Amino acid sequence: MEFLGILWNELLMRPMINSLALLADVLFSNFGLSIIVFTIFIRIVLIPLTIRQTRSMKKMQELQPRLKALQDKYKNKGPAERRQLSSETMKLYREAGVNPIGCLGPLVIQMPIWFGLYRAILRTMPPTPEGLANLSAAFYSWNPAISSVPINSKFLGVDLVDFVQGAPLPWNFALPILVGATMWLQQKMTTGNQTATTPQQQQTNQIMLWMLPIMFGFFTFQFPAGLALYILFSNIVGIVIQYYVGGRQPVLIFGRAYLGSAEERAKLLANPKGGSAAATALVSDESGESESDDDQTGEKETDGQSTDVHRQDRRRGNRRRTRNSRRRSRRR
Repeated sequence: MEFLGILWNELLMRPMINSLALLADVLFSNFGLSIIVFTIFIRIVLIPLTIRQTRSMKKMQELQPRLKALQDKYKNKGPAERRQLSSETMKLYREAGVNPIGCLGPLVIQMPIWFGLYRAILRTMPPTPEGLANLSAAFYSWNPAISSVPINSKFLGVDLVDFVQGAPLPWNFALPILVGATMWLQQKMTTGNQTATTPQQQQTNQIMLWMLPIMFGFFTFQFPAGLALYILFSNIVGIVIQYYVGGRQPVLIFGRAYLGSAEERAKLLANPKGGSAAATALVSDESGESESDDDQTGEKETDGQSTDVHRQDRRRGNRRRTRNSRRRSRRR
């Protein structure tokens, strides 16, 4: 455990403390601007992971019709069939080069950054002389920001060390609402326009779209204002990155389409459930097959009706021949 503590301190805490203090020293002793610039830097570093996440989610969406077909095939089956379903599902993922867990990559990577930043904010602006002594030990020898200690913790009238619930009005309510709203918009841009082909997927999309932003909005009340500022600007930068990485696609919000081109917005409004081209093609193919089946059925029904007419004509002809034969016998 001591070894893990050393790794945590040397690989995360000290670099984060020195980065925040150095940025604050460069940005006119403004710790709020330091957190914002630090946030932008972290999000830029995570762009390759964001691109990979976006591609993975697109591939997952394209696989949904095939996954739905597998689930229908093994629906209401026994344990052996369920194991077969799991095996074929994983095989399908491997063939497509998709990792379902990979969609959560940026969120998982940012969790230790959030925890580390929480501690780094408290250690960079300590309220006691003992804390200042520990802070001096955390600085690198080459860091000129050591001469700027103690760092001013005020930003727009908010003490970045204090919890959000203790911030002055309106920030004590505005910060949680903004964190929840920006996280909702980011999730909406990544999953909101996708078509859920299964109840499980629909439930997962709803949890990611609503429960996660609401949960983080409430948690923000218990965060230091500096950490809330980091999460807020991380969401904002993430929205911008997602928009351009995702091909400038429009987003549907409460029945209205925003962003993207006018043509793409019109397409999204015409098909509000979204969905991939592969899914649309599959539906079209299935519709074509259904129409062909209907045509074949109609032809069969027509052939059957023609056969019945021929049978009735033959019966009438037989009855006429019988009557004529009886008339001839009587005459004789």
